Amino acid sequence: MGFSLCSCKKSGDGSRKRNQSSALVAEGYVIAPGHFENKLTVTANLLPFETVDIKTPVAGTVLAIHFKEGQTINKGQSLIQIDDRVWKAQIKGLKAQLVAGKEELNRKEALLKAEGASQEEVDIARSEVQQLEAKIEELSVYTELASVPAPFTGQIGLRNFSIGAYLTQGQTITQIAQTDRMKVDFNLPGRYMNQLSVGKELKVTSNNDTLTASVYALNPLIDEQTRTIQARALLENRHNWLPGDFAEALLILDVHDSSIAIPTQLVTPELGAETVFVCKGGKALKRTVTTGVRTDKLVLIQEGLFPGDTLLATGLMEVREGMPVTISKIASTAGL
Repeated sequence: MGFSLCSCKKSGDGSRKRNQSSALVAEGYVIAPGHFENKLTVTANLLPFETVDIKTPVAGTVLAIHFKEGQTINKGQSLIQIDDRVWKAQIKGLKAQLVAGKEELNRKEALLKAEGASQEEVDIARSEVQQLEAKIEELSVYTELASVPAPFTGQIGLRNFSIGAYLTQGQTITQIAQTDRMKVDFNLPGRYMNQLSVGKELKVTSNNDTLTASVYALNPLIDEQTRTIQARALLENRHNWLPGDFAEALLILDVHDSSIAIPTQLVTPELGAETVFVCKGGKALKRTVTTGVRTDKLVLIQEGLFPGDTLLATGLMEVREGMPVTISKIASTAGL
């Protein structure tokens, strides 16, 4: 593109040469309203939606193992079977005693009506029946706990025991993690708290793949050390990501339509103000602007500029107020 003045009147050849030789040659930037998004990229942690160490609820010898390491287990599926044969045998004997005890209680109650037994004897017989029922219930709980189920559907971990091993109460059987859905944990500077809300969507990238997540929880407190707020989002893990892998979260905090945004390098900070140089009538004019949100490349202009204004994009170190300017190239903000 050939050189052209922002605005000039035709004059004689000598006068034009003098004007062109003394003018600052610079690139221009024509302002046009556009779509501006305030984006923020932060590091994120990928966590399984649910994860737990499965421990033995009761001590005993392992009779059977019903899972293979690394496989997907359904909720409620039995993982191991602890030897419960002794408890079952005790329940069988106690149930026989319970039948006899109830018969004795019925007999005592009949004698009490005929004044052939005392109330104390009836109370003792009833107490014995209740004790037997309580013991049967206790042993039944043990037999239920002996078959250890998966608490939720997920991928099972590794095991370090075999059939026949004796496991103590509280010993780790394995780990299970639900990874078809994942939690995305990330921290934002506290100043963005009002721009983040439950339901806000974000793009999560890991290993060059991108998935959409949705914020479902916010920590109500700002961390005193880092001045950041912790947020947690949920994503459907369609790409088989692994918990603990590196990820980045991209959030669009603000969207401004028909806004004026210019490259950040065009704004010059001064004492108590920010300024730009506008080319008007072939001269450079300094104009004070009010800026808003900044990204790594653009800054939102709230006051001071208008659509159609031509800014100086180069020569900012040499330009002075009222200096003649020749624009060599023009760019537009449209589409940025």
